[in-house]
Amino acid sequence: ELITERIESITLPNVTDVRPLIVIDPGHGGIDPGAVGINGLQEIQVIFPISLRVTELLQQHGANVVLTRQDNRTLDLAPRVQLAERVDADMFVSIHANAISMARPDVNGVETYYYYSSGREVAEFIQDSLLQATGMRDRGVKSARFHVLVNTSMPSTLVEVGFVTGAEDAPLLSDPLF
Repeated sequence: ELITERIESITLPNVTDVRPLIVIDPGHGGIDPGAVGINGLQEIQVIFPISLRVTELLQQHGANVVLTRQDNRTLDLAPRVQLAERVDADMFVSIHANAISMARPDVNGVETYYYYSSGREVAEFIQDSLLQATGMRDRGVKSARFHVLVNTSMPSTLVEVGFVTGAEDAPLLSDPLF
């Protein structure tokens, strides 16, 4: 089954009547490439195209979307949070790719984090949708004290879309179509 067919099978709510404002935060950027994995695969090479596609899908379903960065620039954590607060976002989603020691290519999968209970339901929906769309391993929904989760007042999540160091995940994450 192709990933495009899996994605099409996911029913996203049409929110045109609500027009929620969602801030999408492509993690890292600029001088910070994020994690580096198999064959030199950099986190920013993976998450920026994903962030743009997520933005496109959300807009097609009626959401207003603001990106914390629209290009490969260096951006500290505080301005990401400040942007979400300034635009009075209804939701904040930070997108990342995970890594672990290159000696652990057996570690693969998707995980989604939240801090405040208001982000848990969103994190669970994102996690379930990602698993349905990709067929990747389920590493679960977890609570964590990440800066962008602790310091945002709206429901917030941080998504790890897979491991750039994972033998299963890295080839998938390096494929733009995937």
